[in-house]
Amino acid sequence: MSRINIEIDPKQDLKPVSIEALTASIYSALTALQILTDSSQNKGDCDVSSGAIEWFDTPETTEFVRKSAMWLLLEPLWLYAEKGQLVRPKDHLNDVIGDLLKWVCAIEAISEYSGENVHTPILKVITKFLARLKLDYQIDLSSGGDVKRYPDLSDSLVGISWLPQVSDKNLTIIELALLAGVSNIRSVRNAQYDKDNPLVFIKTGKNVEVEIDVAKQWLAKRRGFVATNHE
Repeated sequence: MSRINIEIDPKQDLKPVSIEALTASIYSALTALQILTDSSQNKGDCDVSSGAIEWFDTPETTEFVRKSAMWLLLEPLWLYAEKGQLVRPKDHLNDVIGDLLKWVCAIEAISEYSGENVHTPILKVITKFLARLKLDYQIDLSSGGDVKRYPDLSDSLVGISWLPQVSDKNLTIIELALLAGVSNIRSVRNAQYDKDNPLVFIKTGKNVEVEIDVAKQWLAKRRGFVATNHE
């Protein structure tokens, strides 16, 4: 069992991440990483609260973000996760997810300590990306599968054990909520009480999950769900 757990606060809004929100989150994450570096060299306080990070949507800040490695890795994930566009990252998926999780892990403690969730939109995109991969390809992220159209998924995904809210082959309640485009997990939990078409949950260890085939049927009826364009 991994000693590293990177989680989305279930109280956070789970609705789709806009490109503007992702840009602001990346800017905040990059700034938090710089604050960590500077403070370790006696060049400032190790703090991201009280206005230490200020986002202004200007051409300069946008250019700063879009020149970063973080943006280059996250943009294809966002297009697939939120828009259903089958855009593959240029690098191997293990490298993409591994680097992103290491960056998120680096700033999680300072964000938690300061009461700022600067990395939440980034983590939502990563989680939704992985959920859509399972929905589309029905693979096991811990062991891979035979996926000709996505060879990167033939092996286990490095770093998956760091994400307790991401199931290996099913969908957790948070994953399903993100795909459904709802604001919180309550809508998913309440679906089990639908008299006409109850959502069937299964228990795997400590997690409550939904099998992929069941999730597909339920999501098809959700207005907030964006189907993947495989053309």
